[in-house]
Amino acid sequence: MDARSDRLTAVSLMEGLITLGLILMMSNALIGPVLDPDQTGGDSNAILRLMWLPVYAAAGALALLRAPHMARMWLPALLLGALVLWAALSVTWSIDPGVSQRRAIAVAATTLFGLYLAARYDGRSLAELLAASFLILALGSYAVSLALPSLGVHADVNAGAWRGLWYEKNQMGATMVYGALTCAAAAALSPGRRLLWLATLALCVGLIVMTQSKTSLLALALGLGLGGGLSLMNRGPAAAVALIWLGVTLSAALAGLYILAPEVLFDAMGKDSSLTGRTDIWNAVMRAAEARPVEGYGFAAFWTDESTPAKWIRHQLGWTVPTAHSGWMDLMVQLGAVGVGLFALVLGAAFLAALARLGRAGDGGWAVMLLAVFTLQILSESFILAHNGLPWVLAVTAMARLLGPLPARADGPARMPRSFARPVVTAAPSYEPEPIGWAEEPRPVFGRRGLAPA
Repeated sequence: MDARSDRLTAVSLMEGLITLGLILMMSNALIGPVLDPDQTGGDSNAILRLMWLPVYAAAGALALLRAPHMARMWLPALLLGALVLWAALSVTWSIDPGVSQRRAIAVAATTLFGLYLAARYDGRSLAELLAASFLILALGSYAVSLALPSLGVHADVNAGAWRGLWYEKNQMGATMVYGALTCAAAAALSPGRRLLWLATLALCVGLIVMTQSKTSLLALALGLGLGGGLSLMNRGPAAAVALIWLGVTLSAALAGLYILAPEVLFDAMGKDSSLTGRTDIWNAVMRAAEARPVEGYGFAAFWTDESTPAKWIRHQLGWTVPTAHSGWMDLMVQLGAVGVGLFALVLGAAFLAALARLGRAGDGGWAVMLLAVFTLQILSESFILAHNGLPWVLAVTAMARLLGPLPARADGPARMPRSFARPVVTAAPSYEPEPIGWAEEPRPVFGRRGLAPA
């Protein structure tokens, strides 16, 4: 191996380690319970503000290092960039311009990192890199919960429920759902390390159970069920039609159950008819949104301590409401109908691309599974445009993989667009005499192996 190859290997290794570190940082593991117990998000915590600046710089450097790869993601970058740009423009009408400006910079860096992951790594490499990150997080959560229960186990209203490295049990539940789905994809894509990733999947599932979160268990079942269905659909059109019919039937049955006997679904989820007070929050938030239906109150400005509409909601409900507990409604009060429309556009486009490219993304169904779970979670969690948050990073990566260029097929290089393909010139037929008495020994043909782009 020459010196140039040594340098390239060292750069790739350093790049991988930095990427792994950024993924762990974006997970917010230990940051909440140790550095931000009051969940201020850095607005009143100078340490957190300074700590995230190198993270943004590293994300920008990685994207710049792989600029040619990033250029290939122009479509998802354009769609997601429009949403981030609208968040940045909201500084001009925000009720707290300083917060909106800081958070817009943070969410731009977070989104850029998600695009980088989709552009830089192919399906197998991405799944294994993320699975390694979740293995570290899972082992750390077990260690903290068992050795330091005062830090890793709830002692309040959720007494006994594990929260691991996070501030709250639902954060660990959501993170471990993503971990389980990622490990399932990694096990399918990497037979040589299948046992390792299946063991990591089991660790993630164990932590989900210990959170006592039925919502996380439901999300896990949805993701793994969808992944299994995608695998079966690739076996032929008959299986695809049967599974689509089954999915439509189950969806119709659940919708009918919700309309006719909603208490059955609520009991199964461990919720009451108000979804643990969420419906009261949603009604109050929608009344506040009516005052600014188009542009909202400014990105990340609605739930600050000094926000007048937030104070009104907290006074009406009698407790310190931190968020709308709904990604869609939080987006509505922050960025109005325009922000909601921009996000719905990119999310819908990603799902349409998933249908059109079924089984061709080369990631073991990871992007579709993750985006389906993310779509379920944002019904009750504020993950849309969540700055410095792993759920938004992974959602951006999944949407970019579905909307970006397809990987090259295994039997040859990716096809060129029709307009750039060279015209085929057919040679005139020529006459060759028949061999007499002997035939030339056939020569072996060496084909080129197609390489999936990184």
